[in-house]
Amino acid sequence: MPKRISAAFQGCVFILLSPIFLSLAWWYYAPKYGWKLPFDPAPILSTIEGLWRLVCGGMLAIPLFFIFLWLAKKRAERQRMQMIAEAVAAGPTIALLPRSDWKPVKPDDVQLWARLADALPHDEQISFEIGGNDVGSSFALHGSEAGLRAAYTQVKAEWPGAERRPLGTGEENVPPDPTHLPDGWHLWWSESSPVSWNKPIQVLTDDPLRSVLVELNSVTGQGRGLVQIVARRDFGTRKRLGEAAFEARDEETKSKGIRALRGAEAKELEKRARQTFLEVTVRTVGMADTPERAQGIARGLARTIAASFSYSNPIRTMQEGQDPERVAGRALGKKSGSWSADELAYLGHLVGGDMLHVAPRLQSAAAKSLPADPEMRIGPQHQVARIRWD
Repeated sequence: MPKRISAAFQGCVFILLSPIFLSLAWWYYAPKYGWKLPFDPAPILSTIEGLWRLVCGGMLAIPLFFIFLWLAKKRAERQRMQMIAEAVAAGPTIALLPRSDWKPVKPDDVQLWARLADALPHDEQISFEIGGNDVGSSFALHGSEAGLRAAYTQVKAEWPGAERRPLGTGEENVPPDPTHLPDGWHLWWSESSPVSWNKPIQVLTDDPLRSVLVELNSVTGQGRGLVQIVARRDFGTRKRLGEAAFEARDEETKSKGIRALRGAEAKELEKRARQTFLEVTVRTVGMADTPERAQGIARGLARTIAASFSYSNPIRTMQEGQDPERVAGRALGKKSGSWSADELAYLGHLVGGDMLHVAPRLQSAAAKSLPADPEMRIGPQHQVARIRWD
């Protein structure tokens, strides 16, 4: 079989090179022996030259055409993502109120993020937030109008007793947005992500959110802390995990021990690839009357979160800054990480009544739903019984 392929290749090369050899032979021997063609070659040469120009122009134009299409596609994708970012930044914010009589929430049983991964509009992010200080703290949810509506539906499906309140509408008696920066205050943010995308994120405590609430409750005076979990559906991690598992199994080695290790590694990757993934930026924000204190609050929250997760795939600070628009716009970080829905549930969930001992100022709903207040006004249309005093 290889001999046949070699012979066929040699024949193709001979066919392609024979016109060149014949042309060179004619160019060399024709003047020497006075050979002449029985026809005028000028029209043929002119036609060949035109065809050659056409082929060369096409060979140049086709790559340029595909490059133009690629650039136009990238530009349209950037414009689409910019429109999504603007819609999310201009979207509403609501406060989420857990019930004070709830039983302790177990993060292992929370399926909120698996729901949100499928419920959110395509490529839109949602921001699940917890912020405050020793005076008061609360949960919040921010997104575009469509994204927030879809997210709150899943929150109610996960915790039917949860209530909501509007934030940052500018109306009287309505609390401001959690990202509102008072006049004269300074802001600092830190973005954290897992170091490795293909390793599981393991926790060291049964509920990492408990330490976050303790840290927020320790912020005193003119200062406020905020943790933003900005997430959207991740469509690429499962594919990369599958490719990594295939490469681990396909690796050729003579050592049985190494082959067994690669097989175990492939099983872990395949197990992880069956989960739902989200692209996540965990942003800790500090707001205070001095830049140093704002930086200390943000970094303290980042260290608290990092200390709640195992060193096998640690959570590390990837980027820091002072831009308030990044915080207010709930933008995804450039170095966002891949979290599975089960892993993210440990950090992003509502809490039960047991957390009120940790954060007594946490804003929560009443233990029982109260009926609407009755009308207590008396107008001309009402009949009033008259009392006789005689």
